[in-house]
Amino acid sequence: MSVLSAFNTQLVNFFEELCNSFPEEKDIRMATEAIKGAKKINPRLILDLFREHVYNEAVQFIYDKNVILLRQYAHTKVANQFNEMISALALFDKHWDTMGEANQETIWKYLKVLCVLCEKAYNI
Repeated sequence: MSVLSAFNTQLVNFFEELCNSFPEEKDIRMATEAIKGAKKINPRLILDLFREHVYNEAVQFIYDKNVILLRQYAHTKVANQFNEMISALALFDKHWDTMGEANQETIWKYLKVLCVLCEKAYNI
């Protein structure tokens, strides 16, 4: 499995898990479908969007598990623009305080794996 394929598979799995955890969030459901469609049409686009909107600015927040800075970043991104990646970040602002510790840890793990795969894909 290529790094790009592994990245896309993990991202789809992450969004599907978010859909299951937050079925009331229509933005997450729509983002999941958009990512699945993009995976079929242009899988590199998904990785590029992740790098541009998550990795470049928030990788250190993710590796440090710094929810405060990640929430600030998500809030700024959501206020200024919206795309599929931003809908997942918005969960930090909306649901983080009410979700269980196990769900929080699962989110951190997914984000870290996605960052590592992004680094491998771009040789960072």
